[in-house]
Amino acid sequence: MPDPHPSHATETCDLLVIGSGAGGLSAAATAALLGLKVIVAEKEAQYGGTTAWSGGWMWIPRNPLAVEAGIREDLDAPLAYLRHELGAQFDETRARAFLDAGPRMVDFFRQRSALAFIDGNAVPDFHGHSPAAATGGRSVCAAPFDGRRLGERIADLKPPLPETTLWGMGIASGAELRHFLNAMHVPASFWYVTRRVLAHWRDLLLHRRGQRLVNGNALVAGLAATLLEAGGQIRVQHAARRLLVEQGRVRGALLRTPQGDVEVRATRGVVLACG
Repeated sequence: MPDPHPSHATETCDLLVIGSGAGGLSAAATAALLGLKVIVAEKEAQYGGTTAWSGGWMWIPRNPLAVEAGIREDLDAPLAYLRHELGAQFDETRARAFLDAGPRMVDFFRQRSALAFIDGNAVPDFHGHSPAAATGGRSVCAAPFDGRRLGERIADLKPPLPETTLWGMGIASGAELRHFLNAMHVPASFWYVTRRVLAHWRDLLLHRRGQRLVNGNALVAGLAATLLEAGGQIRVQHAARRLLVEQGRVRGALLRTPQGDVEVRATRGVVLACG
């Protein structure tokens, strides 16, 4: 039974999500779009997890962007690729569920969220010599995102790794990266890079960080903006200490915060997305 006189603060939400990478934020944003009161708890001082450091790419065969470009394939082809790649870890039920839900996920976020995608129709599978590997059409990436949409909460977004930036400026993979690689040889690329660098320096002067977010930073930002605009919350420096279990069911979690412990009770469930 719950303590009728807890020694810490208590509050209630519909869904509590622990962890603020793409997994946690996508669950939280979806729930908020469907009308639930959502709290995301992140133990670090900035949200985004390792997703914010990533390339922002997702392997989603048969995704809507590929289909719109005329790239169509039966489910059996990517299923065969997964069967070979996963070996003894292959679970056909889960693989089919993933291949069925993935395209619908992309479509849902394209239609309902602040997140946009660019296609990977020219990006081949990692292991091109594996059975049923494809030369493209199975990947999508988060499109560049205007960080100003996050308002003050952009200050809490984990920046990209310095090793993957130029003066803190993220460089999108694909066409943009090619411009940077060709800047000293191709005039069009030189002028493209010049405009990007000047815009980044302007952002540093006005906002103290770049506002054109790319790759994993754009993926996190798009999901976070969707969640926040739908009334959800992201709380940094909120570390889960333990789950609250009553009569065999998880009812919430005890969180450690700079202001002390907080007991968050979730009426619909708790999502563990903390790596």
